[in-house]
Amino acid sequence: MIRTIRSEVSDLAWLLRLLLLAAIGGALYREMRLPPEERTWRGRLLGIVPYDFRVPTPRRVMDAYWNPKSDKLFADQPFGVGWAVNVPALLRAFGRLSRSTAADEAAGKDA
Repeated sequence: MIRTIRSEVSDLAWLLRLLLLAAIGGALYREMRLPPEERTWRGRLLGIVPYDFRVPTPRRVMDAYWNPKSDKLFADQPFGVGWAVNVPALLRAFGRLSRSTAADEAAGKDA
């Protein structure tokens, strides 16, 4: 029983890695097909999956993972392919953080 569950989890992990590599390859292929002056190194695959291969800035990382002003649970990754989890929105979803508490914390860090 345990061996079967471990095998299924291993197969799922393999599939997820394969999908991630395919998404990275697709994003790079899409950018390399463009003339060099038109390459932005960011966009969406199939109009859905975001990618961004620019060097991440601290502001973009904070906006992706800690944005108390947004109710969106998922934000575009600051680097790579896929989405990042907005922690304040996740905590609000579980009832652990109110909007005013998150805004106060963000204001304290900006000051």
